[in-house]
Amino acid sequence: MTDSGIAAGEHLASGADGVQAALSPLGRLAHAPVSEHVGVFEQVLADLEAVLASVEDAGGRQPEAHDGRESAQ
Repeated sequence: MTDSGIAAGEHLASGADGVQAALSPLGRLAHAPVSEHVGVFEQVLADLEAVLASVEDAGGRQPEAHDGRESAQ
């Protein structure tokens, strides 16, 4: 298992479930020595990048940001 609790070779779920799984190690920070925080952040970043890549590989499109203005047609 990695620090994130994901078994080696196991793929993260994509979408919201994958994001939640990737963020779960952040809950350990309150009880971990500060010297271990960087490693947790690096693992979370790597897991979030893997989730994003899996969504992109699956051809998933993210909704475009909407700034509240009407678009000209």
